[in-house]
Amino acid sequence: MNYAWQWSVVWDYRNVFLRGAEVTATLTVWALVIGLVLGLMLGLMRSSRLTLLRAPATVYIDTFRATPILVQLVWIYYALPILSGLQMGNVTAASVGIGLHEAAYVAEIFRAGIASLHRGQSDAAKSLGMSYWQAMRRIILPQATRRMVPPFINEFANLVKLTTLGSVLAVNELLHEAENLINNTYRPLETYTALALVFGALIYPFIWLSQRLERRWKVRD
Repeated sequence: MNYAWQWSVVWDYRNVFLRGAEVTATLTVWALVIGLVLGLMLGLMRSSRLTLLRAPATVYIDTFRATPILVQLVWIYYALPILSGLQMGNVTAASVGIGLHEAAYVAEIFRAGIASLHRGQSDAAKSLGMSYWQAMRRIILPQATRRMVPPFINEFANLVKLTTLGSVLAVNELLHEAENLINNTYRPLETYTALALVFGALIYPFIWLSQRLERRWKVRD
């Protein structure tokens, strides 16, 4: 194979990658906020013994986990405005769609973390007169957090990669910017290789942090 690599294309258009990385970071932050807040609520509801709380959380989680995120994004951007009259921009729709999707998986992480603790923890809290929410805030969640960190970091890495689906809604994130660059320069190998390296640079620090935290907590325990 006598392919002539031209890495100068990547350097000459470095601002394209920086611009795309900025949009990717914006999508990630907003989707993460939505996913964490809503996921925590759903996780607590799913862990509740009350059917009135557990049932709707189960329906939400199963629905979003059983349907493709691409379908969810397209539905939110194109169908939701027709049904509700609520019109969102493409960046907002992508952030909301990815955040709602992530909330289902974050909720399961919370539920699994809570369920991993011995039942005696919540029984002891109840014997001290604590309500369900007080026990969660003071006893259960602080202990379960350590067990949640590895899957949370892994899910965050997946979230960063999911932002590439924003290109379907013409969001100028990394993948969309890279595809536009390929159309202009006809250098797909250099562009996609650089794209992979940029995503690796964005995601690897969080994986490294997760490994460090696991090792530190394992030593302390």
